[in-house]
Amino acid sequence: MDRIGWDELWGDATALDAAVAATPRIDHYCSSSAWTLPAREAFHPLNPPFVYRSSAGWAAFCMGQAPAVGRYLAPLESIWGLACPLLGAASERLAYDFFRTTFAHRASWDALWIGGLHRESAMLRALASLFQTTCSVRWGPETKRYAADLAGGWDGWMGRRSAHFRANLRRSLRQAERDGVEFERVAPAADGDPGALYARVLDVERRSWKGIEDAGFASGGMHVFYDRTFARLVPAQALRLIVARRGGEDIGFIFGGVFNGTYRGLQMSFDERFRHLSLGNVLQGRMIMALAEEGVGVYDLGSEIAYKARWAEPGITTVTLVVLRR
Repeated sequence: MDRIGWDELWGDATALDAAVAATPRIDHYCSSSAWTLPAREAFHPLNPPFVYRSSAGWAAFCMGQAPAVGRYLAPLESIWGLACPLLGAASERLAYDFFRTTFAHRASWDALWIGGLHRESAMLRALASLFQTTCSVRWGPETKRYAADLAGGWDGWMGRRSAHFRANLRRSLRQAERDGVEFERVAPAADGDPGALYARVLDVERRSWKGIEDAGFASGGMHVFYDRTFARLVPAQALRLIVARRGGEDIGFIFGGVFNGTYRGLQMSFDERFRHLSLGNVLQGRMIMALAEEGVGVYDLGSEIAYKARWAEPGITTVTLVVLRR
């Protein structure tokens, strides 16, 4: 495999994303450049990238060190454990290429943390078979997700929700309309200003309960992550953003990114003064309406949290393979 520098990876992210789209049984959005590149720059900026490419695909890792395991290789995004770092349609060939590459560099690592793998995938089977010949192989954490099937559009999605849920959501949508709330679907051009859009979102975030308590994404690593995310999504025209407005003022937002026919929800928030309008539910409903009209097939709500079961069905579950040098 040939080593790829960080700047080269940013410049060749389209090729990386093509490999992501071709990889079976992974979380496609969270393995794409719109997720993994911002994550590394936001949360692991001092961890050197370990990115390689062959005719079979890509290996997208970074290097780190931890007291419990020593020197390790982990996906560019590992704090949520959603990204698959081995990307390409030829799973067995790619696994073999990666095995040979890590063996050649075995003096520089003590552990491999390979996340985002489907338990029944050819990639996981190939990796386990190869690495168990020279290393100890163990299971790491399992990550479950929720995803809403948008087949049949808005009516189809609503028909799969409970009667109680449907009644409450319709009531909240009507109440917001009566209270004068309008919803702007922001569709930036490819040459739009990501920074200006992100600043608009941050203005509302700072007025939310999370912003007031300094628990949101207006500062720190999360701020960097979404700043870089907007920088990738806007030029690709993959950002989906809806802003709630009342009396000429932005009072809420919901945004995410579209990749390979799936919308991945990223953030939603609203001005705390308008909590009585149930804007969280209303914005979710409005986004689903917009996605259904666009023909997007799946709304990925991300990692498993109990409330998401009302909005979606169980999505893909992935596991982590941990490889320890003997």
